[in-house]
Amino acid sequence: MGSDADAIDGGDGNDGSPPPRAAGGSGGAFLAAENLCGRTLLGLVGKGHAISADIRILSERVPGAFLAAARSDRDGGGGGAKKGASGGERGSSLLSLFQSSVPAAAAAEDKSKATDPADDGGGGGGDDADEARNYSRFLFDFSYLHNPEEWEASLSLPSTKDEHRGGESDDVLEMERVFAINHRKSIEEYYELFFSIYDYQRELNTFVEDLTTGFYIQYTVESVLLDVDGRALLCEAIWLYGVMLILMERLLPGPVRERLIIAYFRLFGRDGDISRIDLICKMCKSTGILPPPGFSSDRSFKYPMDEEKLFSRFPLPADLIRNVVGCLISDDVYRQSSAFPNIDHRSTRLSRQASMLYVILFFDPVVLREESAKLREIVDKYFHDNWVVHVYAGMTADLSLEWDRFSAAKSALDNVLSAENVKRMHINNAKLIGQCMAELRAYLTMGILTDSFVLDNRHDLLNCLRRCNIAVRWRVLHRRTANAVYHKIVCVVAEKVTTDPKLEADFAINNTHVVSLILLTSQLELQLKDIFRDLLEKKESIWVSCRTQACDIMRDLADYYKGDQTLARVTRHDGLIQWFGSMAGEIDDLAYDSGVHFTVTGRKIQLCVQALEEVELYDMVDRDVQVKAFLKESRDLLLQMARAVGVNEDICEDIRWISDMSYGIESMKSYVQIIHFRISKDPSNVSLLQGFFMKLSSSLDGPVERLKQLKSPQVARVTTYYSSQLVAFVRNVLGIVPVSVFSILVQMSDILERRLQRLPSKVQVDKLIAYAQLGERYKLNMMAHEISIFADGILQMENTVLGGIEVNPHKLLDEGLRKELVSVVSELLNNLLQFDFSADSESIASMSKHLTSAMRSLASLSGRLEAFTHALECVDDYLCMHGLKMWHEEMGRIISYNVEQEVNKYLLKKVLDSDSKFQSDIVPIPRFPRTKNEPSCINFMGRLVSMLIKISDAQYTTYSLERNGWFMSDERVVCGLNTITLIRDAIGVYGLSGIDRLLCYRTLHELHRFVKFFRTNVSKQGVLLEQLRDELFPEWQTPQDAVAIYATASKKIEMLMLPMLTCFRRVGQAQLLRRMIRFELRRCANVDAKLLQHTISTYNTMSAHQSPGGTPDDIKKMCDISIAVGIGDPMETIFMKTDPLEGLPILSLFFIVTYAQKLHFDSALGSLSKVKAGYPIDGWPIIAGISTLLRQFHPSYAKSFLAYLGQFIRVSVKALASTRQGKNEDAARLAAENLKTCVVLAEQFCDMSGLPSSALYEHVPQYVFELCSDLL
Repeated sequence: MGSDADAIDGGDGNDGSPPPRAAGGSGGAFLAAENLCGRTLLGLVGKGHAISADIRILSERVPGAFLAAARSDRDGGGGGAKKGASGGERGSSLLSLFQSSVPAAAAAEDKSKATDPADDGGGGGGDDADEARNYSRFLFDFSYLHNPEEWEASLSLPSTKDEHRGGESDDVLEMERVFAINHRKSIEEYYELFFSIYDYQRELNTFVEDLTTGFYIQYTVESVLLDVDGRALLCEAIWLYGVMLILMERLLPGPVRERLIIAYFRLFGRDGDISRIDLICKMCKSTGILPPPGFSSDRSFKYPMDEEKLFSRFPLPADLIRNVVGCLISDDVYRQSSAFPNIDHRSTRLSRQASMLYVILFFDPVVLREESAKLREIVDKYFHDNWVVHVYAGMTADLSLEWDRFSAAKSALDNVLSAENVKRMHINNAKLIGQCMAELRAYLTMGILTDSFVLDNRHDLLNCLRRCNIAVRWRVLHRRTANAVYHKIVCVVAEKVTTDPKLEADFAINNTHVVSLILLTSQLELQLKDIFRDLLEKKESIWVSCRTQACDIMRDLADYYKGDQTLARVTRHDGLIQWFGSMAGEIDDLAYDSGVHFTVTGRKIQLCVQALEEVELYDMVDRDVQVKAFLKESRDLLLQMARAVGVNEDICEDIRWISDMSYGIESMKSYVQIIHFRISKDPSNVSLLQGFFMKLSSSLDGPVERLKQLKSPQVARVTTYYSSQLVAFVRNVLGIVPVSVFSILVQMSDILERRLQRLPSKVQVDKLIAYAQLGERYKLNMMAHEISIFADGILQMENTVLGGIEVNPHKLLDEGLRKELVSVVSELLNNLLQFDFSADSESIASMSKHLTSAMRSLASLSGRLEAFTHALECVDDYLCMHGLKMWHEEMGRIISYNVEQEVNKYLLKKVLDSDSKFQSDIVPIPRFPRTKNEPSCINFMGRLVSMLIKISDAQYTTYSLERNGWFMSDERVVCGLNTITLIRDAIGVYGLSGIDRLLCYRTLHELHRFVKFFRTNVSKQGVLLEQLRDELFPEWQTPQDAVAIYATASKKIEMLMLPMLTCFRRVGQAQLLRRMIRFELRRCANVDAKLLQHTISTYNTMSAHQSPGGTPDDIKKMCDISIAVGIGDPMETIFMKTDPLEGLPILSLFFIVTYAQKLHFDSALGSLSKVKAGYPIDGWPIIAGISTLLRQFHPSYAKSFLAYLGQFIRVSVKALASTRQGKNEDAARLAAENLKTCVVLAEQFCDMSGLPSSALYEHVPQYVFELCSDLL
């Protein structure tokens, strides 16, 4: 698989610090393109970094189902979990990192209910325990391999805890099918990752075997270790293999690994290569080690594992390990003596080798257990003053715990690690921090660090940097110690918070001191890097300038001693004239590129300086103060020439090594709150962070250095990944600025909404003071000023390139504000759009009460969001960005994302967050748990649609097309245009469009269910329907015994009517809601976007007469815009494409025959309403449902339905005439009522379907409709 280089760590094979410098010996021959041995080893190291990166990348997006199943196993509730040796788990603290990403349920539908996904959420809204139990039913661990048939059979059996649920087994199988469809790609990625780790060790063992066999002529393991580059690469290759195993165990816990592998084997094994799955299972089997209690991020991330078992599964040759360990103990592999020349700094200089030794020694645990002498040598050289080692990419290990189980290692470490020694180290470090803080403040005083000062004090400055970084390294690493005794000593808490470290008594160093030291150190490093970089660019010009000035001084002195100048009161001295003249020539002959060795030029400068010092001894010169000043200036210029030419690339390289902070990538996260506090107190502190970020960015070079040497195509992708990780940290650090700004905006919106009165168009003079509200406006101005201070603080930062990504402060502020805006608005929408409607049934009284509460929530939401928009508009200029544009973009994204997630319950292939075009890692849209009242709804959009469905339920209301709304029996409107307008005020046009889309999916789902119902149940009645069609043919005639035919057929197909009623009612209700929404959108666009509306209308008219141009995406975009401006009739929507349903028109007729008697015409509402209160039927929704269903088929279906309906009306007229000739007035009245209902229904069907009245008059004479109004 495509690999990334790993953590922000050593690409040179160390722990992520800057890459090693080539240092003599091989002269680069080992890495030459024609050297197959060197290139093979380099390729292995590059692959190792890339695989390590893949582990980190994939660990961040483990599907939540696997974590839920693993958690269920740990809690003892997993059906597919094994117990015993392989039952080890990643700690609950680690698993909890992924709890927010666990999907609510993976099933497509809850088949245990008769309701649809729109009502039950498409999979239920159970809690995590239920989820874990469900997932564990088919996500097995390695116990599956012992008896696969038994485990597969268990899926077909109901759970022992849920035997009362008859459809349990079907639910599990369906859930597994949906899960496989949605997670196939990710599961394959994990399997490829595990295979790549196995393949790496196989290639490494093959390389070593080839070296031993002699296939690489003139190269053996020993000769490779003698080569400078070969030594480093071979150590790195072995070290990276160990790092992979440690990262795999830490980031992808054993139970999760096992379930991922078995899931691949079961679900996709037939399509992939599983020839080596037994080897991969052996490597990835759980070790059974749990994280310690209280495991948290403020200490060492790496808890003690069973590395011995993990590393021994696929071991490396023992002789190879012994040779490499010996090389690491005896040699300085990376030659960093120029960066840390002092013997006291040896452990820092060799820290990279120490981390490699720590990992590689696990391949030979005999050394750790038995070889005390070797361990004492290792401890004395590497760990005499430290015990927390940086392993890889910010991951640290506490040797006091890690080596506690190895007798020889523990004994060697105990010799130097005691409470007394730890306290001594702590005190020495505290004193060093105090010294460094004083030096840094002195050097960073404005105006001190000039070019000349840096040239004169170069060594002192570098020594200061060394001390600062050593102090920071020790303190940062050892504050992460997991040893409780040592942690208490190192992290002692001061009684009183001080600005500087407490260099007495307990020598308390708190996080604030560490942050101050880091910020000041990084500031000095940044300035020195800039100065030295500038000196390197202009050192030749400095040379020429200083030489010219020195020559001019010599000539001026020669002229001075001629004695012929007016102000020169000296006696002419030919000797001095000649001496200064010759000295001017000597200085002028000093050339920057003379071709001679630089030491020769340095000696000439030294001789010139000595000569200028000696000439001062001459009495005539010694008595002249002015001449002595000129001579001193000349000497300074000559010395500056020597120092300037002495500046080279090695100094910048040394600074890069000294300032390495790859060990602190993870540790710095625990200091973010301190930085936030500093910025909130003084926003100008943001300018100090640029150096800090640059210091951290230096560690980005390490992971890709070997890939660059290899010229791998993965370099760009790997660099982007690690850069994005660092940029994410930068956003987190600077996030306090947008958080503070937005908190002020919230206060401003509160004043604008609740306290500030709206200014009318006309104000009386005597009331002007009252409307002024000077106090409130003063508060608004002060808040705006405070916002400008925060904005200035971050905007003062310069653009910075971190790795391959440019960090723009203005963009960071924009993204931060968007993140806060999305977070606050999403929470507001989630909290306010929660309704109290009962999940089962409502009474009319409770419906009215809950409706009032819902409207109040919508009004409150509308006011809050409107205040937000006004507040954003007020601070546009202070933030240098378009607040209103930001508002509309993010509001649209929030709505679209929540609609997308709500739609998922209707889809087999879900849109996951990683695939969503609306979700973002930088500005994430939060997800909230489902509410108890409405567990079927995923988010507020679903609850809003559910609210509309419930308040317009046919059981309680009647729809009136003329009055465009739903009414109670007492003609109180419950859902009308005012309701839709209030919703638009609350969630905008985006919200109404989102509701329209959800209603479309609800309609589509109901139509699919109806088609499935028709093919499953109605098709069984095909013979009956064919017989009825023959008896009623031709439709333009009135058949004999028609009444008997209708009565008999109605009884035979009575069982099919209730599902049809449910479908038509739900589809019609959704369509009528869409009509109201479309009307509101059209009305709103006609006021606010009239030009756009006319433009889109013209475009649609043009497209209707010619083939539309553009891509499908362009056409879809135009459709979305058309909906947003209210163009189009929802009743004309084609939802699906399906095969014809034979008998649908005649079945629809008998549906009318069955339910016409349950409706009567309500003249006040102009619609057919229910005869019996509480019965779930309503005229217009039924008509809209039938019209929508018939529109999905050929137009002949609608014509055929009208023909059958017209025939029934004619039969009803004839039956009514016969009834009136009798004496049964009640029967005549009932027949007349049913006839009128059918006539009204036919007319309204034509209106709803957009059919002309003539289409109906073809089957029923027009005068019949005119006479029907006089029937009663």
